[in-house]
Amino acid sequence: MKSPLSVLTDVWPKWSQRQYTRDERRFYLEWVIVAVLALSTLSLFIFMDWGKAPGHVIYDQFHRWRAPLPSNDIVIIGVDDASLDELGGWPLKRVVYADLLKKLADTGNQPKAIGFDILFPDPSPSDAELAAQMRRHNAFLAVEQPRVNAVAPFVVHKPQATLIDAAKGLAHINVTFENDGFSRGAYLQEGALPHLALAVSGQPVQNYLSHGAYRRFNLVDPEIGFPTVSLADALSEGFPLEVLKNKYVLIGSVAPSLGDHFPTIYSGRQGSGTPGVMLHANLLNDILRGNLISPVPVWAQWALSLWALLSVLIALLVLSPLAEFVVTLITAGSALLVSFVLLLAADAWFDPGLCLLAIGFVKPAWAWRRTEMIVHFMGDRAAKLEKVQHQRKTLITGGLKLRHFASDTVLQYSRLLDRAIGVASERVEFLNRIVSEIPTAMLVADAEQRIVLVSPRMHQDIPAGLLQTGQPLLPLMFYLGMHKTHDLNQLTGQDHYVSGVDTNGTIRYYIFRVAQLPQTEDSGLWIFALTDITQMRQFQAQREQTLQLLSHDMRTPIASIISLSRQSWAGAGNTGTVTPQTAANIYRHADTLLNMMDDFIFSIKAQAQEYQLVETLVDSVVDDAIYQVKDLAQSRQMRLVQSFDDEPQFVMADQRLLTRMLVNLLVNAVRYGQRGTEIHIALSHDADHMASGQTMPMASLGQMVHIVITNQVGEPTDTAEPRHMASQGFGLGLSFVKTVVRKHQGHIQFELPTTPGTQAQVHLQLPISKPFGQN
Repeated sequence: MKSPLSVLTDVWPKWSQRQYTRDERRFYLEWVIVAVLALSTLSLFIFMDWGKAPGHVIYDQFHRWRAPLPSNDIVIIGVDDASLDELGGWPLKRVVYADLLKKLADTGNQPKAIGFDILFPDPSPSDAELAAQMRRHNAFLAVEQPRVNAVAPFVVHKPQATLIDAAKGLAHINVTFENDGFSRGAYLQEGALPHLALAVSGQPVQNYLSHGAYRRFNLVDPEIGFPTVSLADALSEGFPLEVLKNKYVLIGSVAPSLGDHFPTIYSGRQGSGTPGVMLHANLLNDILRGNLISPVPVWAQWALSLWALLSVLIALLVLSPLAEFVVTLITAGSALLVSFVLLLAADAWFDPGLCLLAIGFVKPAWAWRRTEMIVHFMGDRAAKLEKVQHQRKTLITGGLKLRHFASDTVLQYSRLLDRAIGVASERVEFLNRIVSEIPTAMLVADAEQRIVLVSPRMHQDIPAGLLQTGQPLLPLMFYLGMHKTHDLNQLTGQDHYVSGVDTNGTIRYYIFRVAQLPQTEDSGLWIFALTDITQMRQFQAQREQTLQLLSHDMRTPIASIISLSRQSWAGAGNTGTVTPQTAANIYRHADTLLNMMDDFIFSIKAQAQEYQLVETLVDSVVDDAIYQVKDLAQSRQMRLVQSFDDEPQFVMADQRLLTRMLVNLLVNAVRYGQRGTEIHIALSHDADHMASGQTMPMASLGQMVHIVITNQVGEPTDTAEPRHMASQGFGLGLSFVKTVVRKHQGHIQFELPTTPGTQAQVHLQLPISKPFGQN
C-alpha cells in the first residue's frame, strides 16, 4: 500500500487541473482549516510542554516492558523498623553510624563510596566521632537544598562544620515529581549541589547539564530491587561485611513509619510508596551504566508528531474509509514503535501521546463531517434524479422531507438514491442499446470526460487500449489529433476530418462529430461519433485518376488518330495512297490507346474486393511476362537472363493481373536500366538459394515462391523515360504493383538506388499453394 504522502504526490497534478464544484471547494477548504488547526494546536502543546498525561501512561507501560535490572555494585543499608526497635528509635544516634563506619574500616571492607540519605541538621555530641570515621571513607553528606521555584521561604539547616569538613562532598537528595504526581526522574544538579547519586558515582556534573540537568531514570521493579541490608544486621557480630567491600553504599530510611516513601509507577499514589533511598539507588544505577533517559530534541518531537498527524489527515482526504482506517492504525503503531525503539536502543524518549491524542480528536471529528457531507450529497443527488424541485438551501435544512424517528436518516437517503439510480441506470441501459445497434462507431463519455459506453463498431476501428471504460478521453483525442481542443463545446455542431491507424495497421479516415446530451441541470453526457470515409476517399482518388485518364491521357492518342486519318484521306484524294509513315503513326497511336484502355481495365480489376484465384504455375506466368517485354529489351540492347528452380511451384493467383504486375516490373527494369546490360530474373522456392548468389531470408523454406529481378541503374541521359518517372512505374505505376501483391497475400521489397552503375533489385514473395511432389 502506498503511503498517503506518495498518493498525494500522484494525484496533486490532477487536482490542480480540475474544475471543482462548490461542494468540492467547500470540502477541501474545511479539510485545510481542520488540518491547520490540528497541526497548530499540536505544535503549541509540544512547545509549551502541555498534555503530558497520555505520554506518561505510554512511558510507564514501555518501562515495565523494558524491565531494567539492578547493579550488583550498589548496596542499600536501610533503617527499617527492626533497626529502630533495636537501636533506639528515630532519629538514631550518630554514634551508630560512626560504629558502622569504624567496623568497615577496621576490617578492611571499605566501600567505593558511601552516601548518607540522612540529614544531620542539628549538632550532636557524637559529631566528632562520626567525622573521624567519615575521614576513613569516601563519604558524602546530604544537605537541604531549596527548590529554585519554591514559593514559601525556606530555612536551610546545614550539618556542623566538623561533618562538612570530614565529608568528600555535599549533595542534595530532593525527589522530583512530574505533573501526574509520580517520580520518574531527578535533577542531577540543583543550585551548586549535585545529586547524591551523581556525587557517589564520581561522574562530573558537567556531563548532565543539558535539559535543565533533569534526567529520567529506569526504575527497577521493587520485587527484584537492590541488595538491601538492615542497619541492625550490618552492626551485628556475625554479619559478613565483605559484601560491602568496593561497593557503592547508600544509607537511608526504608521504614514505612518514617514516611520517606514516594509514589512511582510501581507503588502508585495510594500504595505505601517507594523509599527515597531506593530512588537514589535507581538513579545511581543508570549513572554507572550510562542509561539515563533524555528526551528527544524539541524539533524531533515536533517533526515526528506532525508527520504522524499529517499522514492521518492526508489519508482522511484521499483514501477510502477502510484504507484510511488501516493507515491510521499503521501510523499510530509506527509512532509507538519508534518511541519504544528509541527508548530501548538509544535511551531517548519520544512522547507519542500528543500525536495520538490529536489523531484521536481529528479522526472522529472529520469522520462526522464526512458522514454529514455524504448524507447531504445523497439527498442532493436523489432530489435531482427524482426531479424534486427543492433549492439547495432547502435540501441542507430539510433534505427530501425525511420522516424523523422513522428510521435512520442515511437509510432513508439510501432508499431514495437507490430508486433514483435505478431510473438513471435504465436510461443508461437504453442508451447502451441504441449505441450498440447503430452501425456508426459511437462512444459516450460523462461530464468528467471519462468513457462510459463504447459501441462494437468503435472497438473494431480504434485500438482497444484507448477505449477502456472509466479511462479519460485524452489518449483517444491524442490518437485522433484533437488533443489541442480542451473545451468540447468548441467541437459540437460541425464535422471534423481526422485519421488514425486501425487495429490492422491501416490508415483510416473519419468524420468526427461531438454532441452533448443533457441529463441534469449541471451535468450531461458527451456522445462522439466516427464515420469511416476511408472507402469514399479511395473512390474519390480512383475517380480522379479515371477522369485524368479519360480526359487527357486517352484523348491525346484519339485526337492524333483522327488527325492522321484526316491527313490520310486528304492525301489519298490527291495520290490515292497512304504513306507508310502515316500508317505507322496511326498504328502506334492506336496501340497506345489500346494499352491505356487495358490499364484502365486492370486498374479497376486490381481494386476489386476479391480476386478470382486459381492454381497457377508460377513459371509460366514469369515466362509470359518475359515474352511481353523481350522486344523492348532488345531495342535497348539488353538481355533477359532467367534462372528457375528445377521444381515447378504453384500459386493461387489471378493470372492476368499477376502477369501484368510482373510486366510492369520488367518494363521498369528495361526503361531505367543501363543500356547493353543483363536483367536477371531468378525464380526459386528457397529464400537462401537464389540466382546471382543473393541471400534474402524473407520466409520459411518451402512456404514461399521468391522472384528476384536484378539490373544495373542507367545514366540519367540514357533512360527510356525521364528520371522523375522512375518512382511512378510503367502504365499503372507501382501503386498497382503493390495492390496486386497485397491482394495475393505476398510481400515485395525495392532496392532502387539512383547512382548510375549500381545494382537495383526487386524481391517478390508469393505463398505456395501446393509444394512440388505433394498430392
